[in-house]
Amino acid sequence: MRSQRHYDGLRKRCSCPLRQWTKCVHPWHLHFKHQLKTYRFSLDVVASTLGEPKPQSKAEAKKLADCLRAEIRAGRNPLAQPAATPVVTGLTFGDVVDRYITEYLGRRETSHGVEWGSQHVRRTTAKNASYHLAVIRQIAVPAAHGKTVRLESKPFTAVTTTDVKAVQAARRSHGAVGCNRVLTRLRHLFNWAVGEGMIDNNPFKRGEVTLVKLDARAETERTRRLENDEEGRLLQHASPHLRALIVAALSTGCRLGELLSLQWKQIRTNANGEAQLIELPASKTKTHENRPIPVSSDLRAVLEMRRTDPKGVALPPEAFVFGSPVGEQRVSIKTAWGNACRRAGISNLHFHDLRREFACRLLESKADLSVVREFLGHANVTTTSRYLKTSAVRLVEALERMEASAEPSDDVAESPLTAAVR
Repeated sequence: MRSQRHYDGLRKRCSCPLRQWTKCVHPWHLHFKHQLKTYRFSLDVVASTLGEPKPQSKAEAKKLADCLRAEIRAGRNPLAQPAATPVVTGLTFGDVVDRYITEYLGRRETSHGVEWGSQHVRRTTAKNASYHLAVIRQIAVPAAHGKTVRLESKPFTAVTTTDVKAVQAARRSHGAVGCNRVLTRLRHLFNWAVGEGMIDNNPFKRGEVTLVKLDARAETERTRRLENDEEGRLLQHASPHLRALIVAALSTGCRLGELLSLQWKQIRTNANGEAQLIELPASKTKTHENRPIPVSSDLRAVLEMRRTDPKGVALPPEAFVFGSPVGEQRVSIKTAWGNACRRAGISNLHFHDLRREFACRLLESKADLSVVREFLGHANVTTTSRYLKTSAVRLVEALERMEASAEPSDDVAESPLTAAVR
């Protein structure tokens, strides 16, 4: 135990005493566990594979071990040869876009057509990003002698802030929100290129000064919450499948895509077969991190009803919880949601608003903001805070509770604030 704490998984397989490990000449080994999988490496072998000197001191072994851990956590092969510094001489903006789409967004051609698979972004995000980049590369930017050229044909290292502003000007007429989305993707492309060693600076910034700013006023936050008896009316007019999804959203705060992709193998049960926990794998979450979610009593009842097919046979582990009656995946509820809202007389309500409703209810039940963040699966609390729009009725109730708790008893003197008001 002492060696594990002191050496953080580093060890030597020799007969030398522990205190002699930093001095003896025997090779270092690494024992590392990540996501229920155990990794064991001989650091001498790793160093030889990567073409690096074999670690002799503890500091050298720790440095190599840290690199291995980082590669494993990032989902990469830790023994892969380091990529050569990208050659950008002669590459156009379009060439770099093609690399970005392949290497970062994960686009690939298969016998079944184009597929998207990346550890960085989800499939829908990748497709939207590809569309934005296709628009950007066709935009005309200034060239010599008063002429213009398509951005895709300009040398990548020659793209300037002026070119970025030309893109902004060209897309501004299409709406501020759409313009922001295009610029956000373009900015990320340059940040990625900086990280890959293709360029040294992002034309969006000079040092700490931002040269091209997005229109923050266009990004209006939704504050829509369920009002009065809207929840009851919505459940009353929803189809059985949609009703189950509504209960799940209001009980977990999950995104629609997370619910539609949920499979029975991700539901953990107790000894009596009752659902206790949902374990969303990293491959199905927006932040690419595992997220456990406890099952409420309302959701447990819904899961119990959906556990079997029409013949009463339990669905297999690979079946989708909120799929068809036989467990096949459903990818959209757009029509069912629109019909339910129309029949219930509810307007301007998105399914994603149920996620906000869950977050607000959780916070109003006096849960910590960090707990709400963990339920929603946000990377930081700042994102969570945008969801938390409490209703006017609950604000009044909170004020009444505060006044009641501060109300003095008969034998307590009147507060200075009350006396001043009087």
